[in-house]
Amino acid sequence: MKTGKYDEALKYNMESFEIRKKTLPSDHPDIATSLNNIGSVYLNQENLYEALKYYNQSLEMRKKTFQLDHPDIATSLNNIGLVYWNQGNYDEALKYFKESLKIRKKTLPLDHPDIATSLNNIGNVYRYKGNNDEAIKYYKGSLEIYNKF
Repeated sequence: MKTGKYDEALKYNMESFEIRKKTLPSDHPDIATSLNNIGSVYLNQENLYEALKYYNQSLEMRKKTFQLDHPDIATSLNNIGLVYWNQGNYDEALKYFKESLKIRKKTLPLDHPDIATSLNNIGNVYRYKGNNDEAIKYYKGSLEIYNKF
């Protein structure tokens, strides 16, 4: 997707989604992954309405399939937070980023890159809200993890 060929990426992700819907049980996690991937293409296209729609569908499916503290649910929450971040709705973004971080800290090793991503996202929100002390705290936590790799 870094090449900017979003229409092509969307086409293939939609095809994959349709195949998965036809060939897999309706609650299969790969269907939720397809929904998430479609949401990501829309986010990269800055079509925030469609991105949020697909991310929410993915989250709801994952909630039915996994325990509520599953890392895939954390990913969905993080992605929904990204949509709100891009909308400038920082309070809502912060809510989703913090919930994602809570799950990730519970289910992943504490030096996992996804935790660093969550910490960085939260730091970004605090920075844009003008709370630089809080932002620095989260950025430092993120940097400590990233420096291990």
